[in-house]
Amino acid sequence: MLAEKFQFLPMLEGERLSLKQIEKKDAPSVIAILSDPLVMKYVTQGTFFSFSRSRRVAAELLNTRRPDSMHYGIWLPETESPVGVVSLQNLRLERREAMIGYMVDHRFWHRGLATEALGVLLRYAFNELHLKRIEGRCHAVNSASEHVMQKNGMVLERTLNQKRMFFATPLEMKIYSLTDQQYQARIAGAEHVCKD
Repeated sequence: MLAEKFQFLPMLEGERLSLKQIEKKDAPSVIAILSDPLVMKYVTQGTFFSFSRSRRVAAELLNTRRPDSMHYGIWLPETESPVGVVSLQNLRLERREAMIGYMVDHRFWHRGLATEALGVLLRYAFNELHLKRIEGRCHAVNSASEHVMQKNGMVLERTLNQKRMFFATPLEMKIYSLTDQQYQARIAGAEHVCKD
């Protein structure tokens, strides 16, 4: 199985936060985050908010048997439950590629938590899992999500328009990516600046 070959670590450490694999016991916290229309606004690809949709997304995040995805809860030292989720999704072993996703409880927005959590996950993906390319997507109007990827060195590849059911206008999405070579060059550049 793909997940067995990748040997996911149960916990990853950042400066201010820890990433722990989402478990069934985290379901109430995950569902609470996903039940917030502010959070779900950009998770649902522009579809109408509904609690049934939130529960479907939560079930996907809590499915630990999927070999092509790994979802980590974002934990702070002062919290007893995750304040968000950051994920590697659609892992393709043969190409060593994956997509990233992230969301944070809106009460914890504007603290740089998504940026740090994504940085920790990218470090793990490139240094430990030896992935070659990571892709991320965000709504064109979601500048906060776009900044999270930009701050982690991800580069805008293209913008695409997706047709949506029940909507006259298509959904504009921005596609960002980061390769292992770009990541290593960025890290080497940061280390060089620190030494100067």
